[in-house]
Amino acid sequence: MRATRVFISFLLTFVILFSACGGASAPGSTKGGNSAISEGVMTTAVDNDSRPTGPVVTSFDSSIPVIYCSFKITGVVPEDMIKASWYYVKGEAVGRENELLNETFTIAESDADSYYLAFYLDKPVSGWHKGDYKVVLSVNNAEKLSVPFSIQ
Repeated sequence: MRATRVFISFLLTFVILFSACGGASAPGSTKGGNSAISEGVMTTAVDNDSRPTGPVVTSFDSSIPVIYCSFKITGVVPEDMIKASWYYVKGEAVGRENELLNETFTIAESDADSYYLAFYLDKPVSGWHKGDYKVVLSVNNAEKLSVPFSIQ
């Protein structure tokens, strides 16, 4: 009987300490596991909340000075790393296919359940190469969405 009580006491202590030390994940703290990216669009402008205010397009004129990728993110926690990788896929710049143009990172700091984020890429000094591009959006290096666009 005494051995049973000691075992139960040990078991309860272990369970309490294990959950207090973070051994078990709290709901919503799966480090990006429950995160989702949706509503990914390319646009010419965004508002202060990163929602698109310019036209949502899939093709831009080569004179465009800046291109935005706006998207909705849900289920992230403050430690999550959100990343946008911009690629030149193919087109007039032969030999530069699938070239990584730029990577930008941000850390989710909001306690909101969902919100919008936007990343942008400025027109290169040498100008845009005509062709196909894409932005790959990921959370903690897990790809969540790819948004294609082109420059004409």
